[in-house]
Amino acid sequence: MSPFKKVLVNSGYLLGFRILSRLLSVIFLVYAASRLGPQLFGALSFVLVTVELLGSISDLGITRYGSRELIRNSGQRPALAGQILVLQVLTSVPLAAAGLAAVLIFNPGYPKLQLLMIGMASFFLYSVINTTEAIFTSVQRFFYSASLAFFGRLVYTLAGISALLAGFSVVVVMWAFFAAIVFEMVLRIIMVIVKVTRFSFHFPASGVWRMLVLTMPFAVAGIANIIALRINVVILEFIKGDAQVGIYNMAFTLFTPFIWLSYIIGLATFPALTETYMKNRQSAKRQFWQWYRIMSLVGIPAAVAVSLLAKPVLLHFPSGYSDSAAVLIILSWQAPLVLLTSVSYNVLQIADREHYLVISLVLGAIATAAFSFLLVPFWGEIGAAFAALLGTAVKQMHIQHEVYHRVLKQRALQLFVRPAIAGVVMIALTVLMAMANIWLAAVVGMVAYTITIFATGAVRFSEFKMLTHI
Repeated sequence: MSPFKKVLVNSGYLLGFRILSRLLSVIFLVYAASRLGPQLFGALSFVLVTVELLGSISDLGITRYGSRELIRNSGQRPALAGQILVLQVLTSVPLAAAGLAAVLIFNPGYPKLQLLMIGMASFFLYSVINTTEAIFTSVQRFFYSASLAFFGRLVYTLAGISALLAGFSVVVVMWAFFAAIVFEMVLRIIMVIVKVTRFSFHFPASGVWRMLVLTMPFAVAGIANIIALRINVVILEFIKGDAQVGIYNMAFTLFTPFIWLSYIIGLATFPALTETYMKNRQSAKRQFWQWYRIMSLVGIPAAVAVSLLAKPVLLHFPSGYSDSAAVLIILSWQAPLVLLTSVSYNVLQIADREHYLVISLVLGAIATAAFSFLLVPFWGEIGAAFAALLGTAVKQMHIQHEVYHRVLKQRALQLFVRPAIAGVVMIALTVLMAMANIWLAAVVGMVAYTITIFATGAVRFSEFKMLTHI
């Protein structure tokens, strides 16, 4: 099986279960939003965002680093698995304690304190889940990883809806989240031991320290990335309050498929590209460029389609979320850049240039925070959406500069020229057709885009055959 076909299979597992998980999330979130209203829904979603932030920080990039080391040193799998688990657990404990201490010191009467405490316990368990993710990725057992994550989401959805139906508070809904994390964690540990490797703890303490030092670039990258994604929500919460956070998060929930699609593509291609790079760097660089070309073609039509359909789709959501449509339209124009970034992550990390990636991600996080402080006070959730878009643009411009100078010597952003032309054609036709039927307009626009990219030479039929045999 060619690397491309293997990626399609792996992506199929990840994408299929992610779609199912997303459907469950949408069902739960829409129901929760209708039951709780923007105020309480904003409170719940804010706490879940906080857990997400701390969960990513607690990982310290160990998952990504661990995957790479397990691929490169498959003969040492049990010891490496043990080191990754120990390091994940050890780093999560002080971070959880520090998070709770910060809340108690700076705001002892914080109304969401109980929710945050449950969240802290949940993100501690993520340390074990992150360890299994690294192991599954290294041996390309994506089916196990994706299916177990889905079952965890299923448990949370069923338990959360049951709690809401029974009239329980958001605290009980958070306990349902904790129970789902426990369920997923136990299943993952069992599957790793049975299907992949046992955990060996016969290694010197210096090995854990060495791994901690080497993961620092990955750690900073992971922290900066999640801050760039969610710092605007934190700022929105403190400046505008729960209601506007609820409106923003409804739009962000609908936008997240682009984020996890980027994550899936990066995760599915990482093992095969790492192996190829170890054997033949020129062949790996050709594959990098092919993936850049594919990603440059996908993002623009997706953004146009979302912009066209955002308002009619959100009309079917509970009242109070109509303003989410404008937020979703702004967020959707991150899609072309987010998808391109999925390839850039792999390029720099596989080539051992992750410290340059760190600079780009930190700049993106700083830019998003700065734009949030500037725009949120005046435009609320709309300002938060623009801050996310502008921060992503800053990050992407710098990351492409690093990829060009450090690895490929080719500018991936030039690949957007012809897709942009096709995008203009798509927009023109959809605007004309929208007056008749907006759903038909979306279909006609996609067909026009496809025809235009072939007509302009952005992609050729012969490339499909070549790609499947790389």
